[in-house]
Amino acid sequence: MYYNNQGQYDPDEDFFDNGFDDYTTIQYSDPPERQSGRREKEEPSATDRTVPQGVSRSSRGSVDGSRSSADGSRSSADVSRSSRGRTGGSRERLRQRRERERKERERKRRILIAAIAGGSAAAVIVILLSVRFVISRNAGKKQDTLHETAAASTLSTVSEASQEEQLPSDPDDMTPEQLEKAKAQRGLSRDVASFALGYKFKESDATVQIPLTDANYKKMEQEKKWNAAIAASAAGTTPSAAEDPSESSSQEEPASASGTAPAGAVGDDYVDSDYAILVNADTNEIVAERNPQDKICPASMTKVLTVLVAAEHIDDSKLQDTQEITQDITDLAYINDASNVGYMPGDKPTVEEMFYGTILESGADAAMGLADYVAGSQEAFVKLMNDKLAELGLSATSHFTNVVGLYDKDHYTTVHDMAVIMKAAMENDFVRKVMTAHTYTCMGAQQVYPEGRLISNWFLRRIEDKDTHGTVLCAKTGYVTESGNCAVSYQLSNDGGHYICVTALAAGNWRAIRDHVAMYQEYTK
Repeated sequence: MYYNNQGQYDPDEDFFDNGFDDYTTIQYSDPPERQSGRREKEEPSATDRTVPQGVSRSSRGSVDGSRSSADGSRSSADVSRSSRGRTGGSRERLRQRRERERKERERKRRILIAAIAGGSAAAVIVILLSVRFVISRNAGKKQDTLHETAAASTLSTVSEASQEEQLPSDPDDMTPEQLEKAKAQRGLSRDVASFALGYKFKESDATVQIPLTDANYKKMEQEKKWNAAIAASAAGTTPSAAEDPSESSSQEEPASASGTAPAGAVGDDYVDSDYAILVNADTNEIVAERNPQDKICPASMTKVLTVLVAAEHIDDSKLQDTQEITQDITDLAYINDASNVGYMPGDKPTVEEMFYGTILESGADAAMGLADYVAGSQEAFVKLMNDKLAELGLSATSHFTNVVGLYDKDHYTTVHDMAVIMKAAMENDFVRKVMTAHTYTCMGAQQVYPEGRLISNWFLRRIEDKDTHGTVLCAKTGYVTESGNCAVSYQLSNDGGHYICVTALAAGNWRAIRDHVAMYQEYTK
């Protein structure tokens, strides 16, 4: 506790409250120079001590006492001033000390924060590097595992392959046992499990060249007259009545059920078509043929390949999808006077219905709608068709430019190649189902047929009551001027064999049916 000269407590001057606990008593004294000065003044020289005359000693004593009192007062004032000066200096030193301590604490705090931040950043970097290392290590292990698995699988496959018998790629090079093993690996359904491997039809010593009859020669003469009439028309002249090539074979059904031929035609015992082939699908042998490798226009037989390619790109879960018929589709069918189901722009038939419409009604609108659904455009779908021809080994002799069968000089095939296409189609269970159907009700042409339209396979309905030494299960007809009447059919014979017949350039649609009847009767059992 600090007390002033009057003995009173002065809190402003309390050194204990300001941290100076080592001080209990503070005494101040004048500095030596001040004390010596006072002594000098207090001890005057002998001269100064001489008492003036007339002044009594007692007076001088009084004066000296007064001087002493004054000096004492000055000394006390000096002590007081010195005390206050020293107190102010102590306060300034205390403030400076506290400021230094504050700055020191701030510096240490900043150092600590920087150290913590640096440590945290280093820890994060270490963690990230560790995670990256672990991920890379795991990925490497996984990749090694995959490589090991692939290698093991390859070794296993090679091992299994080495243990299994390697089958020749060409069925002709296979033994009967190898042939049966290869056929079992194909996974064909029971109805066509007997089909031979591959699509390489071959002639044998038993192959028959279909003979020409008087009727054929008569037809050739008639074709010459037609050609002369066409040339005369192009030249602007009119052929004579004797050269007028009137239609020699009616397109209408015969008047009697006994099979009487239309006027100008002959019986069922010959083949009228200029191009024809009959193959055994179980042996790939050509049974009978006429000009099998000559180029023809397939007309609507084209649609067999159309539905085959579509079926190979659509699974059963998509059959109930719908496809909108466009104005372009209906316009193309109308301009070319093509057969059609009766769809109008905006109709939305199901995919399944378009399959049946393409085959049974030979609908160009259904075929084009199917192509758009599968490939997005006619052009893209045609590419798929030609890819399939290449896969079947037919690209050298067949090429298609449209999905319908419209005439084009670059749209061609042969009756041999058409038989190959038909065989591939029969191996597809869904296509075989569609082509086996005799009738189907279309509900997609709502604008024209709001209650539905019943369509049918014209060829099957007209050949079903004929004696073909078996049952004709599937068929597709076609016609354009350049190909005449053409047809492809698939038969199950009475002895269980499977045959495919293709004809082209018959004199009429009924004549085409009769050619198939004649060939089945003559060459199957």
